[in-house]
Amino acid sequence: MSPPTVLQNEELLERFFAESQDGFFFMMLDEPVEWGDHVDKDEVLDFVFAHQRMTKVNPAFMAQFNASSPGALLGMTPAQFFAHDLVQAKKRWREFFDQGRYHSETEERRLDGTPMRIEGDYVVIHDDHGRIAGHFGIQRDVTEGYEATARVSASRQELRALAAHLQRAREAERTSIAREIHDELGQALTGIKLDIAWMKRRLPSDDDLVAQCQSMIDRIDGTLSTVRRIATELRPSVLDQLGLEAACEWQGQEFSVRTGILVNLDIAVGDATIPEHTATSAFRILQESLTNVARHARASRVVIRLAVTQQVLTLEISDDGIGIAPPRLDGTASLGLVGMRERALACGGELCISGKPMLGTMVELRIPLEADTT
Repeated sequence: MSPPTVLQNEELLERFFAESQDGFFFMMLDEPVEWGDHVDKDEVLDFVFAHQRMTKVNPAFMAQFNASSPGALLGMTPAQFFAHDLVQAKKRWREFFDQGRYHSETEERRLDGTPMRIEGDYVVIHDDHGRIAGHFGIQRDVTEGYEATARVSASRQELRALAAHLQRAREAERTSIAREIHDELGQALTGIKLDIAWMKRRLPSDDDLVAQCQSMIDRIDGTLSTVRRIATELRPSVLDQLGLEAACEWQGQEFSVRTGILVNLDIAVGDATIPEHTATSAFRILQESLTNVARHARASRVVIRLAVTQQVLTLEISDDGIGIAPPRLDGTASLGLVGMRERALACGGELCISGKPMLGTMVELRIPLEADTT
């Protein structure tokens, strides 16, 4: 079989051009232009936008612009195609001519004015003297996918905003319940204890009821301890009264006493002001991190570092345990980790969790204080 002739090759290329599902086109200048540092690029671009014209299009390109025939597009200039945003178009064109090739995803307009999202690849065409004579482009209409992605993104933002609102509402409710438990129930139990103590003092020392009164007082003391514990777990009063620094110190000490794990604290807050919502989120992330250490890490030591400047809050919790398994870091394998990340995002921050087998796990929270969303 003899090799294809030049004519046959041209026919194949023409067929490929015509039948491609991507939009193919050529735009050529009325006359070539010099390009480089030796020319006034703004002046050259003004000429290009008025004198570079669409010279060849395929059916797919016509379909992208809702053109009924090639004639509706042929002869059009960049100034006409990008009349909706000439400033950005010239900025992209400058980069394109500087690089010689260009990939972009841009907002464009169909002939009827409706918007579309175009992803394209473009190559500069030079003449024999190195001047720019025009360019060749391949375009894909990605409007549908872009809009679907935008809807998903908007939906995620709405869900994230709802989650943040629910978290704030939950914290407010927990604070209210904790206060009622501590004040109302605590005061009632204390009153009962005082009444029983009054009765005990007035009974003869050899009366059998003295021992019963003392037993009741002991049970009330135990119940008061339980009430204080429940109220503290709902909302530690130290967080509201003394701030995040004191709350982290208290939580670290309480965790060490409860688990026997050594806790080292490195806290530097200074005079920075921490918004309430940010402080609450950071404290809850600390609590969840310590809970994970107690449940899974098999650690003997935990280091809590809190640093706050006027610009950013940084909280780190690291342990010397067995390390977190990589699959637990992704997706919804751990709803606790998902909740921690969502708390961070709700404050405009970011949460990074890393771990190595037998070398421990680190949780790092960074929240720009200017980005607090309360």
